[in-house]
Amino acid sequence: MTDFDRIKPRATEPGVRRRATMPAPRGDTEGKRALFSQPAPGPAPIPFGALVLTCSRCGATTAMTMIQALTAAIPSLHLPLIRRHHPSWMRCPACERRTWVRVSARRR
Repeated sequence: MTDFDRIKPRATEPGVRRRATMPAPRGDTEGKRALFSQPAPGPAPIPFGALVLTCSRCGATTAMTMIQALTAAIPSLHLPLIRRHHPSWMRCPACERRTWVRVSARRR
C-alpha cells in the first residue's frame, strides 16, 4: 500500500468502491454576472430649460444646454417659415450627419 491509496482508492482492487464523482457544472448564465455587474444606466432626465434636438434622419432626441446647442449650431441654417417640422439644417449630435433638426425648449 502506498501513501496515495488513502487519498483516492483504486478502482481495480476488488471490494473497494469508488466515490461517485460530481457532475460537471453547467454554464452559469446569470450567477457571477448578476452578482458583480452593474445595471446599465437609464436615460438621464432632461433638465428644465434645456434645448431638445430631434433629428429627421435618425429620429434621435438629444438634450443639450444652450452653450452646447450654440456650438453645435455653428454653422447652420434656420428656415422656420419654409420648413415647419424640422426647420434647422445643422449637424445632428446623435448621428453626426448634416440634416434637418427640430429644436425645442423643455418646458416641464
